[in-house]
Amino acid sequence: MKIVICAVPYSPNLGDGVIYENLRQLLTELAPAAQISALDIAGRDGYDASSVSRKPLINRVPGRLRPSVVCAYFCLQYWWRWRHKWAEQLADADLIVIGGGQLFMDAHLNFPIKLFLLSRTIKAIGKSGKVAIFSVGASKLMSGVGANLFRRALKNMAPVRISARDMLSAQHMKKYLAIEGDVCITPDPAIYSQQTYAQDTPAAHGGNVLGICISCPLEVNHGVTSGPAYESKISEFFENLALQAIAVGYVVKFFTNGAPEDEVFKDALAARLNSHCIVNVPRAAAPAQLVENIRACDYIIAHRLHASIVAYALDIPAIGLNWDVKVKSFFELIGRSRFFIPSPIPDVEHTLDLLNHARASCGTEKSRLTLRLKKEVSALLESSVQQGSTAGTRRWIGGNVDYENIV
Repeated sequence: MKIVICAVPYSPNLGDGVIYENLRQLLTELAPAAQISALDIAGRDGYDASSVSRKPLINRVPGRLRPSVVCAYFCLQYWWRWRHKWAEQLADADLIVIGGGQLFMDAHLNFPIKLFLLSRTIKAIGKSGKVAIFSVGASKLMSGVGANLFRRALKNMAPVRISARDMLSAQHMKKYLAIEGDVCITPDPAIYSQQTYAQDTPAAHGGNVLGICISCPLEVNHGVTSGPAYESKISEFFENLALQAIAVGYVVKFFTNGAPEDEVFKDALAARLNSHCIVNVPRAAAPAQLVENIRACDYIIAHRLHASIVAYALDIPAIGLNWDVKVKSFFELIGRSRFFIPSPIPDVEHTLDLLNHARASCGTEKSRLTLRLKKEVSALLESSVQQGSTAGTRRWIGGNVDYENIV
C-alpha cells in the first residue's frame, strides 16, 4: 500500500513538519508495511533552513494585486516544475491524505490555488475518490474566489472522508465550502508527539525553565489587532515577561517554531536583553529538534499553536497567546481555556500568575483525545480499503488493534 501525505511538511515553520511526522508515525503503526511519503504543495523537497522567505516580497505588492501575483506565481511553478513531479509521485498511490494543518485558509489565495492545482493533478491521473482530508484547520476569512477554488478542489478530489481538527474548523468547512456530508472532529496529530519522539531517558532540568516561543508581530497581528503600535507593545510584553520571570526565579529561554521572520525578531529581542541571562535557543533544523527544544522546558508561553500542542503532548503546561481563533479552539478542545489569554497584549503579572497554576490537571484529556486520533486514522485506512480492492489492500493494515489499551 502506498500512502502520500500532501500538506506543507517542509515549511520553515516546523510545526507543520511535526504534524507530518506524527501522522506518518500513526499510519506506520496501523499499516506497518505501507510505503508513506510526503508531497509538499509549496514545492519544497526537505527542511532547508537557508531558504529565503517569499513573504517580504509579497508584502511589497499592493494589497489588491497580491492574490493575482500569488496565483500567477504558483500557476507558473505548477506548469513548469510541479505537475509532472506530482503526477509521478501520486500515480500509484492507494491513499492520498490531505492534511493536517491550517490548509483551508485564504491568505492572498495561497492555499486555495495550491490545493486547486493539486486537485487537477489528482483528477488527471484518475485518483479522485482515493483522497481523504485529515485533521485540517479551516478559517472563516475566505474571499469568494478562495472559497470557490476550495470547492472546485474538493470536487476534483472527491474525498472519501473529511475531518477537521476542531469544531470551529468543521463548521467553517460546512458553511463556506458547501460540504454536505459529515466532517469528523479529529485532534491535531501533534498530540501524539510523546510517542513519535519518545525518549528512553527523561530530560533532566530544574523545574523552573520557562520557554517563551517568540513570534514576529507581523505574523501574529492579523485577526486581533493591527497598526505599528502592536510591534512595540508586544515587544515590550516579551521583554518585561522575561525580566520579571527571571526576577522570581525562572530560567528563561527564547525559541521559535522556525519561521525566518520569528527568528529575526527573537534574535533582536535577545540581543537587547543579553546582559540579563536570556538563553537564546538556536533555530531548530528539523521537527525533532523543535520537539527537543520544547522538552527542555518546564513551561511554555506561545502564540504559535504547535508550540502549545507539542507541550501538551509532552505534559508540559502551556499558556496560549491570542492571535488566531485556532489557538483558542485548541485550548477549549483540551479543557484548558483558563490558560488561553484573550487579550492581544497580555498583562505580564497575570501571565506569571497563570504559570503558578498551570501544573494543575495538565493532561487529563490527552488519553481520550489520543484515542480519538487513533480511531480516526484507523477509519481513514478502512475507508481506503473500502474504495479499493479489499483483499489486496487489507493485508497492509495491522489487525485487531486494542485502542483502549494503547493509550
